[in-house]
Amino acid sequence: MPVDGSSSEGELPFSIRRAEILADLKMRGFRFDPRKGQNFLFDGNLLRALVRDAEISPELPILEIGPGAGTLTRALLAAGSHVTAVEIDPILAGYLRETFSEDSLHVVQTDALETKNRLSEELMAALPEGEFQMVANLPYSIASPLVCLLVEACPQMSGFSVLVQQEVADRWVAGPGSREYGTSSVLLSRLGQGRITRKVPPHAFVPAPRVDSAFIRWQRINPAPDQPRDWMRLVRTCFQGRRKSLSRLLGQQGFSDWEASGIDGRTRPDQITPEEWALLARILLPENGSTGKDE
Repeated sequence: MPVDGSSSEGELPFSIRRAEILADLKMRGFRFDPRKGQNFLFDGNLLRALVRDAEISPELPILEIGPGAGTLTRALLAAGSHVTAVEIDPILAGYLRETFSEDSLHVVQTDALETKNRLSEELMAALPEGEFQMVANLPYSIASPLVCLLVEACPQMSGFSVLVQQEVADRWVAGPGSREYGTSSVLLSRLGQGRITRKVPPHAFVPAPRVDSAFIRWQRINPAPDQPRDWMRLVRTCFQGRRKSLSRLLGQQGFSDWEASGIDGRTRPDQITPEEWALLARILLPENGSTGKDE
Protein backbone atom coordinates (compact mmCIF):
# COMPACT_ATOMS: atom_id res chain seq x y z
CA MET A 1 0.00 0.00 0.00
CA PRO A 2 1.18 3.57 -0.57
CA VAL A 3 2.77 5.33 2.39
CA ASP A 4 2.73 8.96 1.27
CA GLY A 5 -0.75 10.40 1.68
CA SER A 6 -0.27 13.52 -0.41
CA SER A 7 -3.56 14.63 -1.89
CA SER A 8 -4.76 14.72 -5.45
CA GLU A 9 -7.63 16.74 -6.89
CA GLY A 10 -10.83 16.24 -4.92
CA GLU A 11 -9.11 14.53 -1.98
CA LEU A 12 -8.36 15.70 1.53
CA PRO A 13 -5.34 18.05 1.60
CA PHE A 14 -2.96 16.33 4.03
CA SER A 15 0.20 14.28 3.86
CA ILE A 16 1.66 11.46 5.96
CA ARG A 17 5.41 10.98 6.21
CA ARG A 18 5.96 7.78 8.13
CA ALA A 19 9.75 7.99 8.54
CA GLU A 20 9.62 11.55 9.86
CA ILE A 21 6.82 10.80 12.32
CA LEU A 22 8.46 7.66 13.69
CA ALA A 23 11.82 9.42 14.00
CA ASP A 24 10.20 12.31 15.88
CA LEU A 25 8.45 9.92 18.26
CA LYS A 26 11.67 7.98 18.85
CA MET A 27 13.50 11.20 19.77
CA ARG A 28 10.78 11.88 22.34
CA GLY A 29 11.42 8.49 23.94
CA PHE A 30 8.41 6.69 22.53
CA ARG A 31 8.51 2.90 22.29
CA PHE A 32 5.65 0.74 21.04
CA ASP A 33 3.84 -0.94 23.94
CA PRO A 34 1.86 -4.05 22.87
CA ARG A 35 -0.29 -3.75 26.02
CA LYS A 36 -1.70 -0.44 24.74
CA GLY A 37 -2.66 -1.72 21.29
CA GLN A 38 -0.41 0.76 19.49
CA ASN A 39 -0.69 -0.13 15.80
CA PHE A 40 -0.51 2.98 13.61
CA LEU A 41 -1.77 3.66 10.09
CA PHE A 42 0.37 5.68 7.67
CA ASP A 43 -1.29 5.02 4.30
CA GLY A 44 -2.89 8.31 3.28
CA ASN A 45 -5.16 6.66 0.72
CA LEU A 46 -6.50 4.25 3.34
CA LEU A 47 -6.98 7.03 5.89
CA ARG A 48 -8.94 9.08 3.35
CA ALA A 49 -11.05 6.00 2.58
CA LEU A 50 -11.84 5.50 6.26
CA VAL A 51 -12.98 9.12 6.59
CA ARG A 52 -15.19 8.69 3.52
CA ASP A 53 -16.64 5.47 4.95
CA ALA A 54 -17.46 7.29 8.19
CA GLU A 55 -19.63 9.80 6.27
CA ILE A 56 -18.91 12.44 8.89
CA SER A 57 -20.52 15.85 8.98
CA PRO A 58 -18.18 18.78 9.75
CA GLU A 59 -20.87 20.19 12.04
CA LEU A 60 -20.79 17.11 14.29
CA PRO A 61 -17.94 16.84 16.85
CA ILE A 62 -15.77 13.73 16.66
CA LEU A 63 -14.47 11.63 19.54
CA GLU A 64 -11.26 9.78 18.69
CA ILE A 65 -9.96 7.29 21.24
CA GLY A 66 -6.41 6.03 20.77
CA PRO A 67 -5.19 8.57 18.18
CA GLY A 68 -1.59 7.32 18.49
CA ALA A 69 0.61 9.18 16.00
CA GLY A 70 -2.32 11.32 14.89
CA THR A 71 -2.55 10.14 11.28
CA LEU A 72 -6.30 9.55 11.37
CA THR A 73 -6.58 12.74 13.42
CA ARG A 74 -4.92 14.60 10.58
CA ALA A 75 -7.42 13.18 8.08
CA LEU A 76 -10.37 14.13 10.28
CA LEU A 77 -9.09 17.68 10.73
CA ALA A 78 -8.54 17.96 6.98
CA ALA A 79 -12.19 17.00 6.52
CA GLY A 80 -13.21 19.97 8.69
CA SER A 81 -14.05 18.07 11.89
CA HIS A 82 -13.65 19.25 15.46
CA VAL A 83 -11.87 16.39 17.23
CA THR A 84 -11.54 15.41 20.88
CA ALA A 85 -8.61 12.96 20.96
CA VAL A 86 -8.24 10.77 24.05
CA GLU A 87 -4.77 9.24 24.36
CA ILE A 88 -3.43 7.19 27.28
CA ASP A 89 0.27 7.51 26.40
CA PRO A 90 1.75 10.79 27.74
CA ILE A 91 4.45 10.95 25.05
CA LEU A 92 1.90 10.58 22.26
CA ALA A 93 -0.46 13.08 23.91
CA GLY A 94 2.39 15.61 24.10
CA TYR A 95 3.32 14.95 20.47
CA LEU A 96 -0.27 15.56 19.34
CA ARG A 97 -0.52 18.85 21.26
CA GLU A 98 2.73 20.13 19.80
CA THR A 99 2.16 18.87 16.26
CA PHE A 100 -1.38 20.14 15.75
CA SER A 101 -2.03 23.78 16.56
CA GLU A 102 -5.59 23.76 15.28
CA ASP A 103 -8.26 25.12 17.59
CA SER A 104 -10.42 22.28 16.30
CA LEU A 105 -8.36 19.63 18.16
CA HIS A 106 -8.62 19.00 21.92
CA VAL A 107 -6.18 16.41 23.28
CA VAL A 108 -6.97 14.65 26.57
CA GLN A 109 -4.33 12.42 28.17
CA THR A 110 -6.19 9.74 30.10
CA ASP A 111 -7.31 6.12 30.09
CA ALA A 112 -10.75 5.76 28.51
CA LEU A 113 -11.69 2.96 30.91
CA GLU A 114 -11.57 3.03 34.71
CA THR A 115 -12.24 -0.70 34.73
CA LYS A 116 -13.33 -3.18 32.09
CA ASN A 117 -16.93 -2.41 33.02
CA ARG A 118 -16.75 1.33 33.62
CA LEU A 119 -15.85 4.40 31.58
CA SER A 120 -13.37 6.70 33.25
CA GLU A 121 -14.58 9.96 34.77
CA GLU A 122 -11.93 11.80 32.75
CA LEU A 123 -13.36 10.42 29.50
CA MET A 124 -16.92 11.34 30.46
CA ALA A 125 -15.83 14.88 31.33
CA ALA A 126 -14.01 15.20 27.98
CA LEU A 127 -16.93 14.14 25.77
CA PRO A 128 -18.11 16.78 23.29
CA GLU A 129 -21.22 18.68 24.32
CA GLY A 130 -24.40 17.54 22.61
CA GLU A 131 -24.52 15.05 19.75
CA PHE A 132 -21.23 13.56 18.58
CA GLN A 133 -19.82 10.60 16.67
CA MET A 134 -16.78 8.45 17.37
CA VAL A 135 -14.23 7.76 14.63
CA ALA A 136 -11.13 5.84 15.67
CA ASN A 137 -8.55 3.15 15.13
CA LEU A 138 -9.37 1.61 18.49
CA PRO A 139 -6.89 -0.24 20.71
CA TYR A 140 -8.09 -3.79 20.15
CA SER A 141 -7.81 -4.89 23.79
CA ILE A 142 -10.52 -2.44 24.88
CA ALA A 143 -12.60 -2.09 21.71
CA SER A 144 -15.63 -4.20 22.61
CA PRO A 145 -16.19 -3.11 26.23
CA LEU A 146 -15.46 0.52 25.34
CA VAL A 147 -17.93 0.64 22.45
CA CYS A 148 -20.70 -1.15 24.36
CA LEU A 149 -20.26 1.09 27.41
CA LEU A 150 -20.38 4.23 25.26
CA VAL A 151 -23.45 3.04 23.35
CA GLU A 152 -25.30 2.34 26.63
CA ALA A 153 -24.12 5.35 28.63
CA CYS A 154 -24.08 8.05 25.93
CA PRO A 155 -27.29 8.33 23.91
CA GLN A 156 -25.85 11.58 22.51
CA MET A 157 -23.31 9.47 20.60
CA SER A 158 -25.29 9.11 17.39
CA GLY A 159 -22.90 6.60 15.84
CA PHE A 160 -19.38 5.31 15.50
CA SER A 161 -17.01 4.34 12.70
CA VAL A 162 -14.09 2.37 14.06
CA LEU A 163 -11.29 0.06 13.00
CA VAL A 164 -11.24 -3.10 15.11
CA GLN A 165 -10.20 -6.72 15.02
CA GLN A 166 -12.06 -8.59 12.27
CA GLU A 167 -13.66 -11.11 14.63
CA VAL A 168 -14.96 -8.29 16.85
CA ALA A 169 -16.54 -6.54 13.87
CA ASP A 170 -18.11 -9.85 12.79
CA ARG A 171 -19.56 -10.25 16.29
CA TRP A 172 -21.04 -6.75 16.27
CA VAL A 173 -23.04 -7.38 13.08
CA ALA A 174 -23.87 -11.06 13.74
CA GLY A 175 -27.44 -12.34 13.72
CA PRO A 176 -29.24 -14.89 15.92
CA GLY A 177 -28.18 -18.49 15.45
CA SER A 178 -24.66 -17.69 14.28
CA ARG A 179 -21.53 -18.64 16.18
CA GLU A 180 -20.51 -14.98 16.49
CA TYR A 181 -23.84 -13.80 17.94
CA GLY A 182 -23.46 -12.55 21.52
CA THR A 183 -24.29 -9.78 23.95
CA SER A 184 -22.65 -7.04 21.87
CA SER A 185 -24.63 -8.26 18.83
CA VAL A 186 -27.88 -7.91 20.80
CA LEU A 187 -27.07 -4.44 22.11
CA LEU A 188 -25.89 -2.94 18.83
CA SER A 189 -28.61 -4.56 16.71
CA ARG A 190 -31.34 -3.39 19.08
CA LEU A 191 -30.17 0.21 19.32
CA GLY A 192 -28.83 0.80 15.82
CA GLN A 193 -27.67 -0.51 12.49
CA GLY A 194 -24.11 -1.44 11.63
CA ARG A 195 -22.20 -2.68 8.61
CA ILE A 196 -18.60 -3.54 7.82
CA THR A 197 -17.37 -1.16 5.11
CA ARG A 198 -13.92 -2.63 4.44
CA LYS A 199 -11.35 -5.13 5.66
CA VAL A 200 -7.78 -4.04 6.43
CA PRO A 201 -4.82 -6.47 6.32
CA PRO A 202 -2.11 -6.59 9.02
CA HIS A 203 0.58 -5.09 6.76
CA ALA A 204 -1.32 -1.79 6.65
CA PHE A 205 -0.23 -1.12 10.25
CA VAL A 206 3.05 -0.31 11.97
CA PRO A 207 3.78 -2.58 13.72
CA ALA A 208 1.65 -5.21 11.98
CA PRO A 209 -0.86 -6.93 14.30
CA ARG A 210 -1.28 -10.71 14.17
CA VAL A 211 -4.94 -10.43 13.17
CA ASP A 212 -7.01 -9.07 10.30
CA SER A 213 -8.95 -5.87 10.90
CA ALA A 214 -12.21 -4.36 9.71
CA PHE A 215 -13.79 -0.91 9.62
CA ILE A 216 -17.38 -0.86 10.86
CA ARG A 217 -19.89 1.99 10.72
CA TRP A 218 -22.83 1.97 13.16
CA GLN A 219 -25.68 4.48 13.41
CA ARG A 220 -28.06 4.77 16.36
CA ILE A 221 -31.79 4.36 15.77
CA ASN A 222 -33.70 7.55 16.56
CA PRO A 223 -36.03 7.56 18.42
CA ALA A 224 -34.58 4.83 20.63
CA PRO A 225 -36.59 1.60 20.91
CA ASP A 226 -38.21 0.78 24.24
CA GLN A 227 -36.55 -1.46 26.84
CA PRO A 228 -36.08 -1.47 30.64
CA ARG A 229 -32.91 0.20 31.88
CA ASP A 230 -31.31 -3.02 33.12
CA TRP A 231 -32.22 -5.17 30.13
CA MET A 232 -28.62 -5.89 29.11
CA ARG A 233 -27.85 -7.27 32.57
CA LEU A 234 -30.46 -9.96 31.87
CA VAL A 235 -28.94 -10.62 28.44
CA ARG A 236 -25.37 -10.85 29.76
CA THR A 237 -26.35 -13.18 32.59
CA CYS A 238 -28.13 -15.55 30.23
CA PHE A 239 -25.30 -15.57 27.68
CA GLN A 240 -22.96 -16.86 30.37
CA GLY A 241 -24.80 -20.13 29.80
CA ARG A 242 -25.36 -19.72 26.06
CA ARG A 243 -25.64 -23.49 25.46
CA LYS A 244 -28.39 -23.90 28.07
CA SER A 245 -32.12 -23.54 27.45
CA LEU A 246 -33.95 -20.30 28.21
CA SER A 247 -36.27 -22.01 30.71
CA ARG A 248 -33.32 -23.37 32.69
CA LEU A 249 -31.43 -20.09 32.70
CA LEU A 250 -34.38 -17.97 33.78
CA GLY A 251 -35.42 -20.56 36.35
CA GLN A 252 -31.97 -20.32 37.91
CA GLN A 253 -32.52 -16.57 38.27
CA GLY A 254 -35.91 -17.03 39.93
CA PHE A 255 -38.05 -15.85 37.00
CA SER A 256 -41.29 -17.74 36.48
CA ASP A 257 -43.43 -15.45 34.31
CA TRP A 258 -41.26 -15.44 31.18
CA GLU A 259 -43.70 -17.74 29.33
CA ALA A 260 -45.89 -14.68 28.61
CA SER A 261 -43.31 -13.77 25.97
CA GLY A 262 -44.37 -16.72 23.84
CA ILE A 263 -40.74 -17.79 23.36
CA ASP A 264 -40.10 -21.54 23.37
CA GLY A 265 -38.39 -22.46 26.63
CA ARG A 266 -36.04 -24.81 24.78
CA THR A 267 -34.54 -21.87 22.89
CA ARG A 268 -30.91 -20.99 23.68
CA PRO A 269 -29.72 -17.41 24.28
CA ASP A 270 -27.89 -17.31 20.96
CA GLN A 271 -31.14 -18.04 19.11
CA ILE A 272 -33.15 -15.18 20.63
CA THR A 273 -33.49 -11.97 18.58
CA PRO A 274 -32.75 -8.52 20.04
CA GLU A 275 -36.47 -7.72 19.87
CA GLU A 276 -37.30 -10.87 21.84
CA TRP A 277 -34.71 -9.99 24.46
CA ALA A 278 -36.34 -6.58 24.84
CA LEU A 279 -39.75 -8.23 25.19
CA LEU A 280 -38.44 -10.62 27.84
CA ALA A 281 -36.95 -7.72 29.76
CA ARG A 282 -40.20 -5.76 29.70
CA ILE A 283 -42.00 -8.77 31.17
CA LEU A 284 -39.37 -9.68 33.76
CA LEU A 285 -38.04 -6.23 34.69
CA PRO A 286 -41.05 -3.88 34.46
CA GLU A 287 -40.18 -2.04 37.68
CA ASN A 288 -36.96 -0.65 36.21
CA GLY A 289 -38.62 1.80 33.86
CA SER A 290 -37.84 2.49 30.23
CA THR A 291 -34.86 3.89 28.34
CA GLY A 292 -36.76 4.82 25.19
CA LYS A 293 -40.14 5.00 23.51
CA ASP A 294 -41.34 3.23 20.41
CA GLU A 295 -43.39 5.22 17.95
